[in-house]
Amino acid sequence: MRRAVVVIGSSYGDEGKGMAAFHACGNAGGRCLNVMINGGAQRGHTVDLADGRRHVFHHFGSASLKGAVSCADEDYIVNPLLYGQELRELEREFGITPRLVVCGRCRVSTPWDMMLGQIIEENRGAARHGSCGCGIYETICRFAGTDWALRWDELLSLDEAGYRAYCGRIATEYVPARIRSLNMTASPEWQAILDDGGIVRNSWLDLQEMKAYTERYTDWKQMAEPYGLLVFEAGQGLALDAENREDFPHLTPSRTTSLASARRIAALPGKTRTEIRYVTRSYLTRHGAGPLPTECPKEKINPDMEDRTNVPNPHQQSLRYGLFDPEAVLARVEKDLKATRAVLPDAVSAAVVTHLNETNGKLACDTAPEAFLANFDRVYLSFSPYLMRRKRTAIRPGTEK
Repeated sequence: MRRAVVVIGSSYGDEGKGMAAFHACGNAGGRCLNVMINGGAQRGHTVDLADGRRHVFHHFGSASLKGAVSCADEDYIVNPLLYGQELRELEREFGITPRLVVCGRCRVSTPWDMMLGQIIEENRGAARHGSCGCGIYETICRFAGTDWALRWDELLSLDEAGYRAYCGRIATEYVPARIRSLNMTASPEWQAILDDGGIVRNSWLDLQEMKAYTERYTDWKQMAEPYGLLVFEAGQGLALDAENREDFPHLTPSRTTSLASARRIAALPGKTRTEIRYVTRSYLTRHGAGPLPTECPKEKINPDMEDRTNVPNPHQQSLRYGLFDPEAVLARVEKDLKATRAVLPDAVSAAVVTHLNETNGKLACDTAPEAFLANFDRVYLSFSPYLMRRKRTAIRPGTEK
C-alpha cells in the first residue's frame, strides 16, 4: 500500500521541517517522491548529517540527500537563478545532482521580482511586512494582474529573442509601474541595478540550465503513481497561512495547511496510508515582522543556543523567540486536521517536537510535555541524530543544533 507523510509547520516556520522530511523518507531513496507543495525558494529547510555536513534546502526537497526525487508541484514557485545556485552547492558539497520534476503550471520568479520585493520592503522601513527577499509575493502579484506572466511550460517554449523581449517588458514597463502604484521610489543604487542589461542575459542562462537539469510533468496522477512513499514538505507554518486574516499583512502569500497535500493524495488511485506530522520546536520562533504573543528574550529560554540557519539579514532581520504556547499550537493543528480529515478521513496525526536539547527535554512553558503530546496519535522527538520515538518513550535532551 502507498504511504504518504505530510510535514507541516505548526506555527511560524523555522521549526525543523527539513529534518522531519529527511527522516520521513527512511530508506525509500529513489522510491520516495518529495513534494514541495507550496511557497518557493524562500524556504530554508536544514538537514544536519551525522558526519557534520549540513545543507539548507530551498529549491529541492530535504530528502534529496537520501536519493528522493523532488517534485515542484503546481503551487510551488520556481526560480531558475536560485535553483542553479543550490544545484552547484549540492554538487560541490555532496557530489550529487538531485532529480527535480517541475509541474508545467508552476509560476516562475525572475530577478526583477526579487529586486521589487527588496525595494518595496526597504521603502516600508519600520512598517515592513516581513520578507525573505526572494520575490515570492511580487511573483504572485505579477501573475495575478499582468500579461507578463508566463508559466514554466510557456517559458520553456521561448527562444532567446522571445525571452529577452519578455524580460525587457517586465524590467522597463512592469517594474516602474509597480513601484509608482505603491507611491514608492527606487534608490539610485537600486535603479543602477535595475538598468543593468546583463541581468537579462544571465537570467536566460539560468533558465537554460534549469531546463537542462530538470524534468517536467503535466499529469499529477501519472507522475506520482509509481512512488510507494510520498513526502509532502510544506513551507512556512500554519500561523503564517495566507488566509490567517487576524495577522495580516504579516503572512506568507501561500497556503501553508495540509489541505492541498490531502487533495493530491485523494486524487491518486487506490488506498494511501497517510500521516500528518505537525512540527514544532520546544519553544516558538518568528523570523520577520508580525505578532508573536509569547515573545521573550532568548535568554529566558536558553542563552547559549545558536541558530546557524536563521541568521540576521536585511529583509527578515533577526530571529525572534517566544515561550511555547500549547493552546495556540493545538488550536491551529485541530483546525487544520479537521479540514484535512474531511478529504482523508483516516489520516493519522503526529507531533514532531524538535530542539528539545535546548530546553532540557521539556517544553518552554508550564505545560508538561505529556499533556501536549497526548493530543496526537503518534509522537516523534528530536535527538541527535534526530531519532524518532513513540509517545511512550520518555523525553530526553539531545544534542542537535
